[in-house]
Amino acid sequence: MRTITNHYRDSHILNLGSAGERGPYLVTQTGASPNDPLAKERMFVLRPDGRWVDFNAYVCQDKPEAMDEIVFSSTTEVMEAFGKLMGRPQILDLPVNEAGLNAWIERQKSGNPLEAAHEWAVGYRERHRKKRRGHSKSTLWARILPQRKRLRKI
Repeated sequence: MRTITNHYRDSHILNLGSAGERGPYLVTQTGASPNDPLAKERMFVLRPDGRWVDFNAYVCQDKPEAMDEIVFSSTTEVMEAFGKLMGRPQILDLPVNEAGLNAWIERQKSGNPLEAAHEWAVGYRERHRKKRRGHSKSTLWARILPQRKRLRKI
């Protein structure tokens, strides 16, 4: 069984955008954890913090917001994350809820998993738009004021 690595060539970058939209992106790699004595094959995802985690630990939660932790907004963010990875992969060992995982697997049988990922991505973009809109007015003014200072008085 192949052990996962921190090399970008061993990973897959999936664009979860739909209809020509870019992002969010999910970085996956299938293999065994370097810490697993049984060398059990699993699908790992790279989190923006540089740690790898078993994908099943997220899908078993049945909360779209949980998946927000494991995606990148742009390919630039993905490449920056890979640039910071050194040495042996850091694995974050999160619990997997078996009942939740079985329910997720059952839902995938009745539909297209790729379509489900695209639907989740639409929700992800909407949640992040709301976060951006939810910033205080001072954040907005912080962006406007520097431009206002550049305007010439007539």
